[in-house]
Amino acid sequence: MTLYETLDTAGDKKQELLTQDYGRFAVRAVLAGMYLTLGTAFAAVAGQVAEGVAPGTGGLVFACLFGLGLFAIVVLGAELATGSMMFVSWSATRGRMPWGVALRMVAVATFYNFIGAAIVALVLSQSAKLGGIDDTHLISTLTEGKLAKPFFGAFVEAMGANFVVNMAVLGALQAKEIISKFAVILPIIAVFVGLGLEHVIANFSLFSLAFFADPRPAGFDGLHITGNWVAVWLGNFVGGGLGIGAVYAWLNQTKTSYVD
Repeated sequence: MTLYETLDTAGDKKQELLTQDYGRFAVRAVLAGMYLTLGTAFAAVAGQVAEGVAPGTGGLVFACLFGLGLFAIVVLGAELATGSMMFVSWSATRGRMPWGVALRMVAVATFYNFIGAAIVALVLSQSAKLGGIDDTHLISTLTEGKLAKPFFGAFVEAMGANFVVNMAVLGALQAKEIISKFAVILPIIAVFVGLGLEHVIANFSLFSLAFFADPRPAGFDGLHITGNWVAVWLGNFVGGGLGIGAVYAWLNQTKTSYVD
C-alpha cells in the first residue's frame, strides 16, 4: 500500500471510529496519553541520573529517549491528538472529511490524551523514582522553562515541534517492520525535544508529573499553564496539521505520476 493510500485509509478509519464508536476512540486516546507519559517519565528519570553523573547531559539523554512514548503509540494503535492533526488535515484537504469533524476529532483526542497523562502521573507520584521530586528535578526545570516562554514564542516553537513529530509519523508509516519504525521514530523525535520545541501532549505529561513536585516549579499556575497549552495546541495544528497533512495532500493532488 502506498503512503497516499495508507493516509486515506487511516483518515477514514479514524472518522468511522469517532462517529460510530466514540467510546473506543476515547479509550485509544486515553492510552496515547498514558504511553506518552510513561515514556516521558522514563526519559526524565534517565536524564536526571545522567545529569548527576555528567552535568549538562541530562537534557540530551531526555531527548534521545523521549521518542519511546511515540513509538509505543504508533505500534500499539493509540490515538495521539498531534498525530491526528496531520491525518485529519490530510483527509479534510482531500475532501474525505468535513473540517468540522476534523476539528472535533482533534479536540476529543486532546481531552482524552490529558486524562491518560493525568492517570499515569498520579500513579507515578506514588513511585520510588518520582514520588519525592522537588523543583530541582529535571521534570521541574523543563516545566519551568516551558512556562516562562511568551505566548507567541511557544506558538512558533509548537509549529516546529509538530512538523518534526509528523515527519516521524510519516516515516513510520513507510517503515514495514517494527524495528524499522523504532529506528525512524527515536532519532527524528530527538530533534524536536533536543531543540526544546513545544508539543502540547508532551506538556500534558510533563506538567502532570510536575504537579506532584514539592515545591512546584516557578510559574506553575493556571494562567501560565493555560496560556502554554493554548499557544502550543494552535502551533501544533499549524505545523503538523497544515504544514505536513495539508501540504502532503496538496502535493499528491498532482495529475502527474509523482505521488507518494
